[in-house]
Amino acid sequence: MRRIALSALALAIAGSAWAGPKEAVHDAFARFLAAKSFRATISDVKNGEQLSAMEFVAPDRYHMRSGKGPETIIIGDDAWMNMNGQLMKMPIPVGKLIGQYRNEAMLRQADLAVTDLGVDSVGGEAAHKYSYTVTEPMKADVKLWIGDKSGLPLQIESQGSFMGHASTARIRYSDFNDPSIAIAAPN
Repeated sequence: MRRIALSALALAIAGSAWAGPKEAVHDAFARFLAAKSFRATISDVKNGEQLSAMEFVAPDRYHMRSGKGPETIIIGDDAWMNMNGQLMKMPIPVGKLIGQYRNEAMLRQADLAVTDLGVDSVGGEAAHKYSYTVTEPMKADVKLWIGDKSGLPLQIESQGSFMGHASTARIRYSDFNDPSIAIAAPN
């Protein structure tokens, strides 16, 4: 019995070691979609400016703060924006717009070509770095760092063009499945 258990463990370890870059990226995004909560900061790589910070609680709760825009709370299709110190409910359904941040379609991209860029780290945490290009919802060249311990995305850098302006955005993820992250609808 012990020999069977050790053989199964060896096969599991070998199977994960033989997984290619595409499978590693797929597995990281599957874990990301299963996360119950996380925090993320978005910054402009070129100038280092933090553009926004976000908290997420599954399945559909977001709290976003932007240096140049209003604080926003989104729960399902309902959204509240801080207008002059008061949270006001917005009359537009935003659930589908914000859903792009947790895009399950990424897992179904059969033609995604992923390149293994080797061992790296993010904020002192050991990681493995990959690159790939997406075409939906718009074309972007992406670099992804996956944490060695968690198997979750630690950082994504996306280089593309929006409204004729080239930019590179960095999303840094932290505090996955932290039960202290809570997002409630305003009273």
